[in-house]
Amino acid sequence: MKKIFSAWLVIASLAAPSAAWAATAGYWRFEEGTNGGLIPAGADTVPDSSGNGNNMRTFDPTFTSATYSNVVSPVPLRSGLPNTLSLDFGPGGDDGGLNDDNYTDGKSINNQLFSAITVEVAFRMDSIGGFQTIMGKDGKPLASSPIPPFKLLVRGDDYPNAVPNQLFVEWIDGDSVDGSDDQQLASGQTVVPDTWYHVAVTIDAGTAALWVAGETGGYQKLDQITGDFAGPLGNVIVQSNTNWSVGRGMYNNGVTDWSNAHIDEVRISDSILSQNQFLFAAVPEPASMALSLFGLLGLTHAARRKAA
Repeated sequence: MKKIFSAWLVIASLAAPSAAWAATAGYWRFEEGTNGGLIPAGADTVPDSSGNGNNMRTFDPTFTSATYSNVVSPVPLRSGLPNTLSLDFGPGGDDGGLNDDNYTDGKSINNQLFSAITVEVAFRMDSIGGFQTIMGKDGKPLASSPIPPFKLLVRGDDYPNAVPNQLFVEWIDGDSVDGSDDQQLASGQTVVPDTWYHVAVTIDAGTAALWVAGETGGYQKLDQITGDFAGPLGNVIVQSNTNWSVGRGMYNNGVTDWSNAHIDEVRISDSILSQNQFLFAAVPEPASMALSLFGLLGLTHAARRKAA
């Protein structure tokens, strides 16, 4: 009987998400507003729920504020926390321009050196067209490259591999010597409007991967590259005391690539999270669930035979 009980404990531990969570550097949930409201003026108006004080702000809410919206992902958070609001970046609310953003003005996360990092975000494009950055880190670290330290965007062309409007990640790795330190990940799938995407980017010293879940099905690893991404201090993203931003990016040190999108639940962690630790409890495909259940049933059957 004890052996059967032990087997069920193993099953429970396999089925449950891991409790060994890494430290969260910043987590912006966008739950502080009201539906249809704007981000207030001033500093620290978009709270960092990690407790690290990496609050965001918008430049001027008369024209750069996203609008709080009750349009949120249909996929529940793994934490069980309620998700009632997102931020709607783009025309409307403050004014008709494509000019909304928020950013970590002068916060400690701007200086943080990541020996490993997981960047997560959920978004739903309201329109497709042109380059649109979901989130990134500002600056232009290399004279030989126009790209910022980090950028997660929907491309406005068909690069790479003739796939139009795909999810794309580029960053300058920790060596930050020349253009060869400009790294890239691509989803290989066309992003479509009015559909939620749940994204996790993981980077350590030797491997980088792009994980994406849709509105149904689990997270899938859509791209992975290997290399030497760490700099002299062990950091896998170039050292740059610049803001992390949401709703737009930078190119050649200029603010650009504004989003027309609902963006929700942005989190940055200081290590590689596993698939069962990502923000959203995306349900695996039926075939994967059946395979897992088959393995668990086999474990219980073996335990019963030994108990007999």
